[in-house]
Amino acid sequence: MKKNTTRMAMKSHTSSHKLGTQKAVSAKGTRIYQRRAGGTWTYKTKMGGKVRYFPLGLDRKEALELADTIRGHAMLYPMQEVLDMFQKKQFAKNKVPSPTVSDVVQVLEDSRISSGMSKTTLKSYLDNLRKFARFVTGKENVNDFDLGNITDATIRKFKTDSLKDIKDEGLIQSRKRTLNSNIRQLKALFSRPALFDAFDMDFVEVIKSQEFFKGMKKLYRLPPRDLIQKTFDLWPTTEGDVHTLIGIALHFGLRRTEILHMRRSWFDLSGDKARINVVAELDFKPKGGHEGLTMGSKSVAKAILNKASGDDYLIKDRADKGRPAFDATLKVLREIGWERASPLHELRKLFGSYVASTESLYISQKFLRHADASTTNESYADAIVDDKVKNLWVA
Repeated sequence: MKKNTTRMAMKSHTSSHKLGTQKAVSAKGTRIYQRRAGGTWTYKTKMGGKVRYFPLGLDRKEALELADTIRGHAMLYPMQEVLDMFQKKQFAKNKVPSPTVSDVVQVLEDSRISSGMSKTTLKSYLDNLRKFARFVTGKENVNDFDLGNITDATIRKFKTDSLKDIKDEGLIQSRKRTLNSNIRQLKALFSRPALFDAFDMDFVEVIKSQEFFKGMKKLYRLPPRDLIQKTFDLWPTTEGDVHTLIGIALHFGLRRTEILHMRRSWFDLSGDKARINVVAELDFKPKGGHEGLTMGSKSVAKAILNKASGDDYLIKDRADKGRPAFDATLKVLREIGWERASPLHELRKLFGSYVASTESLYISQKFLRHADASTTNESYADAIVDDKVKNLWVA
């Protein structure tokens, strides 16, 4: 009951303040800023080639004095010593409370649908947050963990301890990729607008300043040619929902949740190519909340529509979020040799590679509905140089 009262008080406190940045300058020329009126003052500076953020508290005069002190120490002492000494919550008695893990869970669950976030994405974000909180606290139950305790030092220790005692270079590279994913998810989680509307989020500046291990990305590579051929040979032999799932993923590049919610009305066969408009529905929002389109063979689209089991939604067996249909599709793809983690998603990557190789990377990005072309280039588009493979999409 006390926690709910605190949350309501914080919402009342923040909702009355105007968004924007307040600035102040000390007599020594040190600049500080305040994200919102009444919030914590922050000192931002560059140290060791990285932008660093230091929370200073609510009082403007004390914040300016502390910023001058930090600036002076940065000129005299090693960077890490300055970070350990000052990059933490200041003036805790005067500071609006930071959210706890349970606060974040409730706000994001309440705003998930309106923000267009899938349940799977939210679960992944929250599992990652709890993992980090368990490391910091050493406790299994982290619901009451104050996220204001996240500092550069705790994140640095999380990284170093995760790599401790690993000797094999391959395992080190794998663990670094995992750590990059951990940090990336923390950054994504704490960029959600709903959190900034509800809490004092100054601790997020520390997370934003974190850098990734370099050279850790694994570029997408095409599967063997014979497996691609087997996949195309398999598709016409399938029926019902399995035929729909494989056909849409392979020839139009839709995500599994998009295929589950797609309707016959999404198809437009009036042009030279079939166009599928990925649109929001009452029970569905595209990833990131962005609607979009993809295009492909008109004859393939007609074949999909003719064999689809559903009268409105193409997928007929929609029980348990379509799991029976997805499981049946996974089974037949495994049987022909697909060993990668998500075979149906691999078909989306094949489509992306085909479009990038025959049209352009930009068109591939557009059809896959990625916000950033680098995502398409690194994870969804390998070059197809074999004309026989390219011709598999021509129907």
